[in-house]
Amino acid sequence: MTASFLNLYFVGILCLIGIIRYIFPKRYYVIFGAISSALLIWLAAPKSLLVICGLTIFFIYPLQLLQRSAKKNYLSKSVTNSFLSIGIAGLVILLIYYKIYLHFSIPWLGGPRLRENILALIGFSYFIFRAIDYLHIQLISKTKEGGIWELLYYVLFPPTITSGPIQKYQDFYQQIINPLPLSSSTIFNAAYRITRGFFRKAVLAVILNKFVEKLLEAQQPILFQSILILFLLYFYFYYDFAGYSDIAIGFGLLLGIRVPENFRMPFTVTNFSEFWRNWHITLVDWFRNHVFIPFGGMRGSRLHAASLSFLIMFLCGLWHGLTLNFVLWGIWHGVNMFTEAMLGVKPIPPGLRKGLKYWIRVLWCNTRVALGCIFFLPDSQAIMRVLHGFMSW
Repeated sequence: MTASFLNLYFVGILCLIGIIRYIFPKRYYVIFGAISSALLIWLAAPKSLLVICGLTIFFIYPLQLLQRSAKKNYLSKSVTNSFLSIGIAGLVILLIYYKIYLHFSIPWLGGPRLRENILALIGFSYFIFRAIDYLHIQLISKTKEGGIWELLYYVLFPPTITSGPIQKYQDFYQQIINPLPLSSSTIFNAAYRITRGFFRKAVLAVILNKFVEKLLEAQQPILFQSILILFLLYFYFYYDFAGYSDIAIGFGLLLGIRVPENFRMPFTVTNFSEFWRNWHITLVDWFRNHVFIPFGGMRGSRLHAASLSFLIMFLCGLWHGLTLNFVLWGIWHGVNMFTEAMLGVKPIPPGLRKGLKYWIRVLWCNTRVALGCIFFLPDSQAIMRVLHGFMSW
């Protein structure tokens, strides 16, 4: 069994957990959630469970206890912050190590055998981001936000473990204290989101992917074909990922948790900053809370804020993968964010979203986003063929 919403066994067990949750005593909801999540992930990806639980129990949670102890004993702020720095540094190193092995084999660091084990870790990138968010909120919160069971349930929550959305720990913790009842309206909303998600991911995304594959077979594409490839690829990414997010939100409702939205009409935006506030919302929120704001954000000059925007998009590219195409993708989006920030380009206000000017802005923004999709093509030869097509009228 694989931890995928396209695996019927995984989906079936997830539904069964939702039903049992309804008849299980509410006071044991967190323990039941953590244990049932662990059992489900054990069936799908035992190596992932061992690594995530090991890091959580023996690294993340003890660091949080040290943070709490330092605050309780009124130690200096630098000492308290050092525990957070140690945690973030350790987790980031692990993430980089994982990303390197995801694309390359390093003989002097374990070779192919270790590579196979690392590739088997599902949702590791999202786990690292959730762990950092947990350590950060425990540092700034005045009260203790849950214990080990709450933390384990947070990092193992099945609907979001593989591909998000990235839920904030504080938001998750507040909900598990009083989970949603399994009412008729909750079941209806869950069924709607799950059905829409499967239609987007298993039907629309598959059809769009087939069209892209067919068009990429052309050895000498012309301008129209190159444009069509990029826009179809753009829509494929949307329906594939937005469909997954819909399914995660639906199953989250069945388990009593409102998973945050990850997409909000991204095709109607008028500049890049607005696009990233509406596309993969939780990822951008994470970078804003943990990079943009801590490093000054809007408190500095326009150049400072624009540079941070570039840095965030560059880091987003590296987060997708430590390869040249993802680096170039991050630079492309970063340059657009930087340029618009320096020029003071603002989104068109809601009341003025009509007429030719609005639709030109929408087309201009989405065209640039679609152009960035070229870096997600399967190989360099496909990229060169598509680029060559732009010169073939």
